[in-house]
Amino acid sequence: MERSKKLDGKLIVLGITGSVAAVECVKLSRELKRRGAEVLAVMSDSAKKIIHPFAIEFATGRRVITEITGSVEHVKFVGSEGLADLLLIAPATATTISKIACGVADTPVTIFALTAIGSNLPVAIVPSMHESMIKNEILTENVERLVNLGVEFVPPKFEEKKAKFPDIETICLHVERLLYPKDLQGKRVVVTAGPTFEQIDPIRFISNRSSGLMGKELALEFWRRGSEVVLITSKPTNLPLPNFKEVSVWSVRDMLRASLEEVKIGCDVFVAAAAASDFVVEAKGKKIKTSPSIELRLRAAPKIIKEIRKIYDGDIIGFKAETGTSDEELMKLAEEKMVSDRLSMVVANDVLERGMGTVDTRVLILTKKRSEWVEGHKSTVAEKIVRLYIEDCL
Repeated sequence: MERSKKLDGKLIVLGITGSVAAVECVKLSRELKRRGAEVLAVMSDSAKKIIHPFAIEFATGRRVITEITGSVEHVKFVGSEGLADLLLIAPATATTISKIACGVADTPVTIFALTAIGSNLPVAIVPSMHESMIKNEILTENVERLVNLGVEFVPPKFEEKKAKFPDIETICLHVERLLYPKDLQGKRVVVTAGPTFEQIDPIRFISNRSSGLMGKELALEFWRRGSEVVLITSKPTNLPLPNFKEVSVWSVRDMLRASLEEVKIGCDVFVAAAAASDFVVEAKGKKIKTSPSIELRLRAAPKIIKEIRKIYDGDIIGFKAETGTSDEELMKLAEEKMVSDRLSMVVANDVLERGMGTVDTRVLILTKKRSEWVEGHKSTVAEKIVRLYIEDCL
């Protein structure tokens, strides 16, 4: 089932080497295809001892390259006029990394790698080996040499004294970022996402149904386009991505404090996607005893955008959630919010229409140049929001 179209029309050559993590390449190939990519696998002899080429052929839908023939496959796909858009070597053994760094081309994978680097094709490498090997000074120097040549390394997961294959999601995000236009390179974007939790007593709180997914997808979309991103959220993703910082918060006051700190460090766009509480509670120090009724005293919470505006004059993308409003009424409310909060863009929706915390949505996107209704998976909507921001606000 197709998940997104972020890799639509892209051909990715997947180089597979003799790490036991090669068994993960069936899942990796399928996920890349779900995101719209075509995948062509190239395997070393050592990789064939771990997983059969037929399994990879089944996953990719293409015959696997296991040797270089008179068809000069490496030139056809990753040469200067090759058909591929990116070479992904996953998993990569210490031997393969060192051979590439030293210019040794004695397997189909290393031949493809040296050709791709020489053609300035994007190359990503996913190491997988024992921890003592990846931390060896010799390998460290070889990795650094390849990084200086423009090769991107996807960091492994360090567990049980091993540098393990990272999550498939992490690998795919790196691939997407390498192939995305870098029209927001050098920008620093601060995004708030998710609900806040206002404590009633030590074990109870008031919150809402926000999943934080819209804010997460916006943060990732800005990141794919080259931005440095700070995601301030009560629902952290824990994705180990470069230039992607997460600040975990709990209450609306926590979120405001973190937002002010990050904006002061530097901010080109502030995205207020969080469903922050409108009220705070006078919390009790002990658990409230069960009784037929209790009285809670609520006070207005600080408005994050209004507090940010006291120290920041740059672009802000604001969100407006309403219930039971017509499209016309929602448009009017969005226009009022744009003026009152001095916003570059407003994203508004009626949460009764699709529900709160769902994976899909229907929203009104309002800028000073246009208004447009968009619906679909929140990843698709986030892509549209960022594209319209680039077109209308930069």
